[in-house]
Amino acid sequence: MKLTFELEGIEYRIPKYITLGDYVKIYKVKGLFDDDYFATKLINILTGAPQKKLLEAERDKVDFVFTQIYSILPKNTPAFLDRFELDGIEYGFLPSWKKMSFGEFADLDTLMTKKPEEVLDYLHIITAILYRPIITKDKKKFLIEKYTQETLDDRAELFKNRLNVEVALGAQFFFIQFAKNVSNYTPTSLTSWMKISWVQLKMLWKMRKILMKGLLRRDLDGMWFLTELLKMTYQDIQKLQKSQSLKS
Repeated sequence: MKLTFELEGIEYRIPKYITLGDYVKIYKVKGLFDDDYFATKLINILTGAPQKKLLEAERDKVDFVFTQIYSILPKNTPAFLDRFELDGIEYGFLPSWKKMSFGEFADLDTLMTKKPEEVLDYLHIITAILYRPIITKDKKKFLIEKYTQETLDDRAELFKNRLNVEVALGAQFFFIQFAKNVSNYTPTSLTSWMKISWVQLKMLWKMRKILMKGLLRRDLDGMWFLTELLKMTYQDIQKLQKSQSLKS
């Protein structure tokens, strides 16, 4: 069922799910959930309804819209999907870390070791590298399209605007594995992941304070997966450093 609401004669659509693009918009707003008006800001981001009009609207109407939006925020850690369909095309997840091409590895390394504030901006591209159209399949296995830059941009843009962010969040185990392997292969990437981890750990502590205020429950925090995996990566880096110091 299509949900809409009206403000001053203009109809606005309530989304059925959070897209990758909307997810990034939400979590790039500094202090969003510390703001007393975070509900109207969130509605503005996801529906386009002007915040000024929302502040002037009936409380029951704003509460209804916020309740609908709150219900579509990622719940817990979404289940991993090795395949999904979007606009009639079936996409499959990268079948094997060991079989990853040099181009795939290099591009993922470049994107996932950028500055912390930039990583989310590339989430749709990272997802487009990991998920590609299925070209052949049987009941148990499938083959995906070879990785090429020619098809990446269009797929990344489609994912940004149309793909449910829960698909990307459900693939978190790969990010953890990738971080471990990259940290073992490239000193530069190791340093970058350490920097990202420190920043994200600070964000994690901030989110804990927000949770204490009761604004959001932990199981509805869409950023939790990222901070948790980066905390795990930081712990892995510490273990790696200790093992290296023992060898020296």
